[in-house]
Amino acid sequence: MRQLVKLEGYFLIGHIVAMAFGLAGLLIVLPHPELIEGLSTMGETVFQWSMSGGGVVYILLGAAAVAIYAYRTLGLWHWLTFMLPAVCLSLSSELLGTSTGFPFGEYSYLNGLSHRSFWVRSHC
Repeated sequence: MRQLVKLEGYFLIGHIVAMAFGLAGLLIVLPHPELIEGLSTMGETVFQWSMSGGGVVYILLGAAAVAIYAYRTLGLWHWLTFMLPAVCLSLSSELLGTSTGFPFGEYSYLNGLSHRSFWVRSHC
């Protein structure tokens, strides 16, 4: 149990760091695009990675921290009783929305997200 608490803490700290990194990008880099021009090669690589995968890492770390906490406090059966319907309902509504426009209205993702849509559609 102690290892789960540590793992939960690591995921939560990673989630907070990823959120702070994204917020810094919105508040500092977005209003001052000239900062991107002065980045080193490593800085450009980190910036490109954060733009393409930072949001996914942020969500996965937060979801993992919450999942471990729920498992520890509720137990496996109650955790699964909530998680399975929650994931299926949210994924179904997302796929329904992107393919038909119901219930959110017409919308689509940018080309950079197309591989994520393929992953979701092929793994459920």
